[in-house]
Parts: sequence; C-alpha cells; structure tokens
Amino acid sequence: MKKLIEQLRSLTMKEKVEYLIEYYSFHIIGIIVVLSVLVMGFNNFTNQPNELLSIRIVKNDISDKQAKELHRSLEKVFIDNKKETLSVQTINMKDIRENSEALIKLQKLGAEITAKEVDVLLVDKDVFHQFNKEGNLYNLNNFHAFDNWETIKYATDNDSTTITGIDVSEVPILSSIVTKGEPLIFVVMANTERMDGVENFVHLLTE
Repeated sequence: MKKLIEQLRSLTMKEKVEYLIEYYSFHIIGIIVVLSVLVMGFNNFTNQPNELLSIRIVKNDISDKQAKELHRSLEKVFIDNKKETLSVQTINMKDIRENSEALIKLQKLGAEITAKEVDVLLVDKDVFHQFNKEGNLYNLNNFHAFDNWETIKYATDNDSTTITGIDVSEVPILSSIVTKGEPLIFVVMANTERMDGVENFVHLLTE
C-alpha cells in the first residue's frame, strides 16, 4: 500500500484515476462476475414455478398418455399463472416384473415419498393395501368434504374408524385413468407439506 501511495504522488489526478483503474481491473472484473452469478442465481430461484400438488398414479394398466390427459384437465382448474405447476406421473404395476424402467420408477417413488415430494396417490386395491400396512397414509377423516360422500371408504388395518383411502372412480375428471369395474383409491401421504393443494384437490373431487 505504501508503495502504491508513493507511485501516485507524482501523478496528476487523471493519471491517478487511469492507474487505479488499471491496477484494480482484475479485482473489479472478479467482483462483477461474482455479483452477476449471484443475481442470476437469485432470479432463477425467484422465477421457479411453485408446485401446488404432486400426484402419482400407481396401478395396473395405466399409461403416460392417460396421465398427460389428466394433467391437462387438472391444469385448467388448478393453475392460475405461469409461476404455478403440478405434476402427474404414472407407475404401471403390471410392468414391474418385466420392465426395469418401471421398477426404477417404483424405487424412485419410495425416495420421493421420504423426501416429501409426493402428496397424493391414486391407486388400485392391491397397491393401497401395501401402503396402508406401512402406516404412512393421512387420516382422510380430517377432510370434512368427504363426510357425506356416498362411496366406498377404506380404513387402516388396526382401526376401522381411521379412513385412509376413498374410492374416486366415479369422479368425472378422473375418468381417463379409471379401469372399468375397478376402484380407484385416493390417498394422501401423511408427510405432505402441500396441504393447501391437497385440500383444493379434495374440493375438486367432491364438487
């Protein structure tokens, strides 16, 4: 610093400014780059769409095409602006034994549930009983919209008053994923953190 001051003493004001700009140019560029990266990161974070609801359809004889059709239908009633989104994905249980991709999807689902990335499952009876035994399903008695709903309700194995599954196969908006003559069971993951989105979905089902 002393050496820099001595060098500046003999220079005019204009020369001092030019010298300092040249001397600190790399520092200034570095600061600008860091600030640019921070600003870009902040903008990317703030512009990320808010996922309102994450749905997984896990049953036999279900296709990605059916999920896309349901996704489009739900977007029309759920999404108000470009900053909101929802996800609908499928796992065809019929493919598990023969299709490694389906097995990977099922393993991924377990990780997603643990990470609280899945809110709602739409499943067949076999899949429901598997999840029901694990005890990680939400008590649907908390949704009063279902109180007077005339449909089949499924309870936990050890408490007939705790409802963890409800047949929604007669709900019009879900018709694209229903297998004729079989129940489509709605369940909520107990660890969901998007309860507002779940409640909105429940109201849509019971309208």
